[in-house]
Amino acid sequence: MNPDTQSSRTSIISSFLKDPVFLAILLVGSFMLLYQLGARPFWQDEAETACLAKNVLKYSVPKATDGVNIVSQEEGREFGEDMLWTWSPWLQIYVSALGQWIGGSTTLAGRLPFALVAILVLVVTFLMIRWYFPAREDRWLAILATLFLAACVPYLLFMRQNRYYSLGTLLTLTSLPAFVSKRPTTLQGLVAGVSFGLMFHANYLLLFSFGPAVFGAKMLLDRSLPPFRVLLAMAVAGAMFILPGFAIYGIGKQGGMLDFTRIPSNTEEYFYHVTQFMVPLPLLIAFLWRFRKSLSIRRPQFEDRREWWAAFFFIVIIINVAMLTLIPQRFFRYIVHLFPLIAFLFAWATIKLWSWQRVASVLLGIMLLFTNWLHIQPMDWLGISNRPWHTDTSMLTYTNFPISLFLTEMVNGYPDVNANIIEFFEENAEPDDSILITYGELPLQFYTNFRIMGGLQKENLDFLKDPDWVLKRNVSRTRRDGTLVYSDQAALLELDLENDYDRIVLDHPDEEFGNRPDPYYHRFIPYGEPYQNLVVYKRKKAFEEEQ
Repeated sequence: MNPDTQSSRTSIISSFLKDPVFLAILLVGSFMLLYQLGARPFWQDEAETACLAKNVLKYSVPKATDGVNIVSQEEGREFGEDMLWTWSPWLQIYVSALGQWIGGSTTLAGRLPFALVAILVLVVTFLMIRWYFPAREDRWLAILATLFLAACVPYLLFMRQNRYYSLGTLLTLTSLPAFVSKRPTTLQGLVAGVSFGLMFHANYLLLFSFGPAVFGAKMLLDRSLPPFRVLLAMAVAGAMFILPGFAIYGIGKQGGMLDFTRIPSNTEEYFYHVTQFMVPLPLLIAFLWRFRKSLSIRRPQFEDRREWWAAFFFIVIIINVAMLTLIPQRFFRYIVHLFPLIAFLFAWATIKLWSWQRVASVLLGIMLLFTNWLHIQPMDWLGISNRPWHTDTSMLTYTNFPISLFLTEMVNGYPDVNANIIEFFEENAEPDDSILITYGELPLQFYTNFRIMGGLQKENLDFLKDPDWVLKRNVSRTRRDGTLVYSDQAALLELDLENDYDRIVLDHPDEEFGNRPDPYYHRFIPYGEPYQNLVVYKRKKAFEEEQ
């Protein structure tokens, strides 16, 4: 390495906090990630993590019960007789527990560690690009990539959650130097191995999809892997973290969920995920054309190292998504860790276009930063948009200004369905009351001390013991075999709600999820009337006395 280059890199790393443009982006990004972080309560999946974290503070390990309520969204498959949680990895649970240990069992305390990690992702994104591209003219490559990431609303929605998303994103970044360096060091191999190991404990689907992607992209572009000593360090460090996980987690329990007949439909669904919220279809086509030779027999040639990075990141994204088509559950959350790579692609494409047509470059940057026109409009023109029936023009599935919607929610607040449910029962239920709810039981468990039954728990005779309260949500849920989950079955068929309970209609919409970050479902502006109201059933006193 040239001593002048090394000196330049050291200077960049030591003085990056003095870069006024980067500092401004970091400040804005931090505001977007932290402002009103605890305003809306946990939704169902977040509350799962939060309840297990609360149990960690009680038992030191994530147990599925606190002695009163049970945490389950898979009809009891997540634990055994010892009630130890083995369905999903523990890293996010302990991170949430750390937040609650420091700040108490609150929404802000649970989410804050993950949001801080997301801020660190912005810093690492900028630093990594500046380290490998220290030339003065490459400063804007790092600045634009960080800016695209900090302004990406789907990214922000997930990074503000009490879940593993920011952890997985950071770990993908820390694993990259072993693959993008021209001459990777043993230390970089160790860091990549630790990153892969921790990735496994964040969500092993991240490792199973991202791991093959970076190795595959390296082989396609360089026709070789990192040196043996680097691979050995990576394997040893990774195995130290991963092998104990196979002994702890019940990965085999989910083996029966595999269904390779769903690969075509999964491919279609991930195509919609990527083009509508990540890489717009016009840019996807442009990248495919630009990097088509990367899939040829001959080793591809690139104009410079920046283009190599762009090709590498693009191929990583393609392989990562292809690996996920093998998994039956096809959620957008499984690919959010790819946003920093996409931010680099956007920055590279914008700067590349600048050298050819500056007006077009500025227009591209503005559209990518402030609108979702390139994501949605081409899909509409082709008639291949993927919109849930219940969306409207103020959601990310329509052409609009995402940042404006995001700021509107943060500034004006949102009448969250889970907050309304929690508030109702805290004001009206007695301490010893039992509540049957067909969905949203986990937020109730976290924020209240009532006996909560229902949701996606397994069949339990307690469902039939005449709960004091019943909340039948508007949307009924089914098992994988298509039959009603037992809480819905009990509310609809086993309990005589019309005769034995008083019907109470709340002046709140029965919104399905609450603060779900998925861009297909997240609402920034409240429902307008007409809407279906929340309906609660309270056991009649006459019926109570007969019992």
